[in-house]
Amino acid sequence: MSFSQPVIRRCLLLLWIASTLTVIWLSLTPGLDLPCDFVNADKVYHMLAYLWLSALPFFAFSRSGGALTAALAMIFLGIGLEFVQAYVPGRSFSVADMAANSLGVILGIWLGRYMTRKHLLLAFRARAK
Repeated sequence: MSFSQPVIRRCLLLLWIASTLTVIWLSLTPGLDLPCDFVNADKVYHMLAYLWLSALPFFAFSRSGGALTAALAMIFLGIGLEFVQAYVPGRSFSVADMAANSLGVILGIWLGRYMTRKHLLLAFRARAK
């Protein structure tokens, strides 16, 4: 089974869309409680969410250019949601959250590219045998 199969790519694309909508909904929910609360826990959640949102396109999109564009768009999503949060009760605008989102995107792009290249290399070696 390969990530290049259209059915798997469509499922991963739907997962990415659902994940993006979930992050938007959670970002705009007033006064959301975190499951684990420690110093800067929200920054860790921001980074992990945006890592996921930016790594997933590398498996969902058939072209790496489209995947990179979708992943980079997550930076703009994170910045935009932070501005909107200034108007949501119980939420606030935070430059630190923007930085955590952007760091997550950078790490997600690196991870997505690394994993897809590794997968392609393994698939190539398997075919060569």
